[in-house]
Amino acid sequence: MYIYRTVKQVSTPQRKIAFNCRWRCAMKFISHFIRVSSRRIPPFLHRIQYPVHTFHIQRRAMETTVHSAGIKDVYDVPMSVIQRPIPSILDEQKVVSLMETIKGETSEEEVPPIDLLWITGNEGGNYYFSFGGCHRYEAYRRLHRETIKAKLVRSTLRDLYHYMGSSAPIYLA
Repeated sequence: MYIYRTVKQVSTPQRKIAFNCRWRCAMKFISHFIRVSSRRIPPFLHRIQYPVHTFHIQRRAMETTVHSAGIKDVYDVPMSVIQRPIPSILDEQKVVSLMETIKGETSEEEVPPIDLLWITGNEGGNYYFSFGGCHRYEAYRRLHRETIKAKLVRSTLRDLYHYMGSSAPIYLA
């Protein structure tokens, strides 16, 4: 005879452990596909070389996103190729603080990279869309930097529709 436990019979710590395990498994599954799809990088982007010891520093949860969780490569992307279709609502104090941090940056880890949706057009063109990292983007723009640190998230037009709805372009050259 088998005894089945209902959700109410399982203690709260056991539920938390089960949830955390499912979350970790889901993130590993997602990061596998992100890593596979993000291998072909356009030649004009320069990979930032971090010292070996920086890979051993444990990341906090807020330093990564679901999109870029499995992507370790960081690139210097020209600011001129990034498209930001949604206007940013900025906290001026945060932008000024980031500008000071970027000016006095001693290591590449002080300001985390932004995430860019990288979409290849129908005729082979590369398009880079940014929806997050608005304060970092604005700080780099005000400092007149030509490039910004970014993680490239390989995406499709269908992904872009999720962000922009009917405002998304139907065709990219």
